[in-house]
Amino acid sequence: MQTRSSTRWQKIPGSFDPLHTAQLFPTDGNPYHIPSVPHVPLSYTPSWLVPYRMRIRSVNGAAEGAVHFFLDDYRFESVWSHPHKALRYLSDFQTLLTPDFSLYPDWPLAVQIWNVYRSRWCGAYWADAGFQVIPTVSWAGRESYDFCFAGIMRRSVVAVSAVGVRTAEWSRFEHGFRTMVERLQPSRVLCYGTIRPELEKLVEVMCYPTRWDGIVSARRQYGR
Repeated sequence: MQTRSSTRWQKIPGSFDPLHTAQLFPTDGNPYHIPSVPHVPLSYTPSWLVPYRMRIRSVNGAAEGAVHFFLDDYRFESVWSHPHKALRYLSDFQTLLTPDFSLYPDWPLAVQIWNVYRSRWCGAYWADAGFQVIPTVSWAGRESYDFCFAGIMRRSVVAVSAVGVRTAEWSRFEHGFRTMVERLQPSRVLCYGTIRPELEKLVEVMCYPTRWDGIVSARRQYGR
């Protein structure tokens, strides 16, 4: 029966589909159906990175930069919960890194898989919207290797963060980095922060200064 509100129900309202099951993307055949992010050529390499929602003033504009999400998760949860609205904060850029939703070894595997899924989904969504998208790779324990590299093309540019990797956690970071290089064979790794020289011998690495690096540099410059 046709009613006055029938036209409203021809598609699911956004708030009725918080898991975005009505908008799915192709996968690489992984058993978790984690969406795939298109292959990233070396030409996508940005000259600088800026955190999500930070305003920039650049004479050359934002074309040479990229948005990163190496932040506390709550600061960018909206890119998943309200992806259409979040586009207005990304529209000044051509290149985006996928969200770095946290993976912790003591979290349930279901939560870890979910955060990888969300990161890749956002990447596929942005690529579909016309952005250049660089997949961010993160891992927890070795059990996460079954899914944390899913949806990323081999020999593609990828991004990682070395921020917050303490000495006691270095062995886990190093093992995950070596596994990533072995499985994905990335053409270049964009690293937010710095890594040890032995890892830079495995693959071409381009490091970017962190926000804290900028603060330290400014303090040195002005003698504070």
